Amino acid sequence: MSIIAQNRCPPMKALLVLFAALTSHAVAGSEFSVQCEGGRSSKPYFATFDTDTKKVVFESSPSDVTTYQGSNVFAGETNSPDEPDGKIEFTLRLSRGKLSFILDTKSKTMFWPGLDDGFRPALTHSCVVTPPRSILSFRSPVPVTHPVTVQCDDMTYAYITMDVESKKAVFERGGQGSLYEGEVVSARGDDIDLLMQFGAYPRRVTWSKGSQTITIEGIPGDSERPRGTMQCKEIAPRTMIEYYKILRR
Repeated sequence: MSIIAQNRCPPMKALLVLFAALTSHAVAGSEFSVQCEGGRSSKPYFATFDTDTKKVVFESSPSDVTTYQGSNVFAGETNSPDEPDGKIEFTLRLSRGKLSFILDTKSKTMFWPGLDDGFRPALTHSCVVTPPRSILSFRSPVPVTHPVTVQCDDMTYAYITMDVESKKAVFERGGQGSLYEGEVVSARGDDIDLLMQFGAYPRRVTWSKGSQTITIEGIPGDSERPRGTMQCKEIAPRTMIEYYKILRR
C-alpha cells in the first residue's frame, strides 16, 4: 500500500482520523467497514473500504435474516480521490451495469440515488462505522473479532484464515481466486484443527502456532494427496476487501 508523504493530512487519511473518533474501535491500517440499514425490515448490509487502493466490497442485505442466505458480494471503486466534505462516492460493478452510492461520513448515512421511473426513489440509510470486516464475516451480521491468518512458504498467494470462537475457516488458493470453506473442529493449546472442504475431498488441517507449521492430512489410498507439513507464519488477518480480487478474476 502506498504512503503519501505531505505536510498536511490527505483527505482520505483525515477520514480515518474521523472514523477512529466516531467508533470505540481503532481503525486498522487503511481499511474500515460500515454497517447500514433502512426501511421497515432490519436487514443490515455492509461495505468495506480500502482508502489507499480505492477498492470497495459491498455485501447486500440477505433475503432471509435468520440464516443470512441470499446476501451477495460486489466489488467497486471510489470515484474521487478527495472527499473534503466527508462524502465518499463509489460505484459497484454489477452483471447488468453499474450502481453508485454516496457514504456521508459526517452524518453516517448511505445515500442510494433513485431512478426516474416512479418506482425507485432515492433512499437514505443510517450507518455505523466498524473495524474492517473479516473475510470470515460474509453472510453473517456477527463480527469475527479474533481471526488468525496464516501464510505458508511453499504456497504462492495462499492463505488460511480461522476463528476459534465462530468455528469458521476459509482457504484462499493461489492466483485462481478460489475460496474453500471449512470449520474449526477443535483447539488444543497452541494447535487448531480444521476440516477444510478442498473440492470434493475434505481434509483435516492443523495449525501449530508453537512450531509455526500447517499440516494437511493425506487421503488414504491416494498417492497424489499425501500428508504434508509446511512452514508458515501469522500475518495480518485477511478482510472482506480480498473479495475484490476474487470478483475481478
